[in-house]
Amino acid sequence: MVNVRWLWVPLVGASAFLALPGNETIGGVLGDVVGHFFSAALVAVVPVVGYRLIYRDIGEKEITYIFAASWAYLVISQLFKL
Repeated sequence: MVNVRWLWVPLVGASAFLALPGNETIGGVLGDVVGHFFSAALVAVVPVVGYRLIYRDIGEKEITYIFAASWAYLVISQLFKL
């Protein structure tokens, strides 16, 4: 089984790939990547808190999956302007 921490590699890579158009400096790209992750973290707060309240125990794997789903939702909505 692949370690769940490897899920962060495509998240960072795809965020950097999405940040490249329109940014000419490394600071602009890094700012967009941090913005993607901050926005996804804000969206992921509600499901994480709900999971914690219902099941009383949440691990790294569950948090990573919830964060990845939030990130994917934000990226898809940004690509299709939903």
